[in-house]
Amino acid sequence: MKPSDDVQVQSKFRVYSDRSERLTPEFLKEEFVRIHALGSKAEEANTAADWLRAVKEWDDLNAYFLGQQSRATYEYSKNTQDPGAAEAYRYHQQEVTPAFENAESEFLGLLLRSRHAGAIDEKYGKYLLTRLKAGRSSVAPENVELRTEIRNLQTRYSKLLSIGETTVGGETMTISRAAGLQASSDPVLRRQAFESYRSWFLEQREELSDIYTQIVDRSHRMAGNLGAGNFIPLGYAAMGRTDYGPEQVAKLRGLVKTFFSPIQARIHREQARTFGTPTLKCWDAASVPMWDLPDDVAPVATQLSNASEVFERLAPPLHSHFERMREMGLIDLPNRPGKRPGAFCVQIPDEGTAAIFCNSTGQAMDVRTLIHEMGHAFQAWESQATLPLSAYYLPTLDGAEIHSMGMEYLALRHIGAFFNEKDAARFRKRRWRDAVEILTYACVVDEFQHWVYENPRSSPDERDTAWNAIHDAFRGEIDFSGCNHYKAARWYAQHHIFQTPFYYIDYAIAEIGAMQLALVDARDASEALRVYLNLCRVGGSMSVLSIFSEAGMRSPFDEHLIKDLAAHASDSLDLG
Repeated sequence: MKPSDDVQVQSKFRVYSDRSERLTPEFLKEEFVRIHALGSKAEEANTAADWLRAVKEWDDLNAYFLGQQSRATYEYSKNTQDPGAAEAYRYHQQEVTPAFENAESEFLGLLLRSRHAGAIDEKYGKYLLTRLKAGRSSVAPENVELRTEIRNLQTRYSKLLSIGETTVGGETMTISRAAGLQASSDPVLRRQAFESYRSWFLEQREELSDIYTQIVDRSHRMAGNLGAGNFIPLGYAAMGRTDYGPEQVAKLRGLVKTFFSPIQARIHREQARTFGTPTLKCWDAASVPMWDLPDDVAPVATQLSNASEVFERLAPPLHSHFERMREMGLIDLPNRPGKRPGAFCVQIPDEGTAAIFCNSTGQAMDVRTLIHEMGHAFQAWESQATLPLSAYYLPTLDGAEIHSMGMEYLALRHIGAFFNEKDAARFRKRRWRDAVEILTYACVVDEFQHWVYENPRSSPDERDTAWNAIHDAFRGEIDFSGCNHYKAARWYAQHHIFQTPFYYIDYAIAEIGAMQLALVDARDASEALRVYLNLCRVGGSMSVLSIFSEAGMRSPFDEHLIKDLAAHASDSLDLG
């Protein structure tokens, strides 16, 4: 079926090519009534042919919905002050998404009870129904209003940060730019940036705390509506986790604390030694002079051409994807006022494309961010070209980050396209230092989120106290004496805490996979690229532990693996 009003044929769409300009709740409801009827009829049939058709039509509608969601998110993020983009984003979040989730939930209930499940497994793989079953509680109809309220609060958070400005060195700038200057080689500018950036969040603490309190409250109420003691099971379900839970994640945090926190402490002591201070002061923590690059080492104007050279050297298919995205305007690079902070990649499944969003300011970290987001994009292009269902295009986020972080390591071999020989060597060392940083910091965020949702009635002061204690357990070598009030300001800036509960540990899980890919690359670059492209094509058709197994990698919860990786990281950094 087609939308009935103002129909235009647009050949770029792979599904629902004849469509009106706007996806409406009414259209979604009509389509789900039709697809549900097809499934009901199929349930009475002796063969599964109609059920297989119903699954494919549901999947096409899902691709249409997700494509619209990606386009609305991307356009709004580019300029949160654009009234048209803001209204399109609001409309999709508040009107279209609830309609989709309500109608889909009823259809999925029928699908997951089907007596033809075996035939569906045979056609599309067993993981489809497993993953849908795991995530069903996250779209339960009982909670549609609460989910909409949470999305509104998250939009309020994003908009607040997007217009945030502070002053560093007498210059007014976005908070994203100020965040980057915390790593400046100029000690005066570095401290000013640290204090200005964190002060901005302290100044907004009352509003940010109110937003977060309401998010946690509504999340806890959602859990209660489904008979859960707290939000943690629903949070894990929303992440699509099917082969591990909170106990395994707690074990991983413990392993990181045992094997990687001591390396983190040695790095911090080496930083302090380089600065000539007895301890590493908090405003110096983002600067790693042993491996830092100059502030203006990667001019924004040259980043795309240099990245093109990296991908051309790495693999022709990847270079082709990158150049296509440049031609189609699917890479938004520079930081500017009104632009949402951060970086991300969106898949656009009804077009079979992907777009990336960055906030580049000319620093070395921009290079890593661009390559990271392109790793996501490469996975999107390869999966969308090979997998039978859009439901498989995107892995769960723990699996998705393997492609992005893995690309960071594979690109190191050719990173000289951006830097001279000396700076390239420092950039490579910095990447291994950042691996340690990712693992320890991800565990801080994850343990904090578990604490919050285990204590949903906690006050803002209690949350700050919990953050500080957890931070010190993993990263206690940073000296906040005399400025301890700045420590808790960090979590208010971590948008994952507000936007995607329990996401951040996925960076640690994926980093463990990416580090293993780096070890393969050190032995055989062509084999590493083969494994990488295969991982991209697998996409989300397997659970994350199956993805690890498919790539010949050990489980991220393997104690011996974590110990081995810690030793390799230490050796790579010449820390002894």
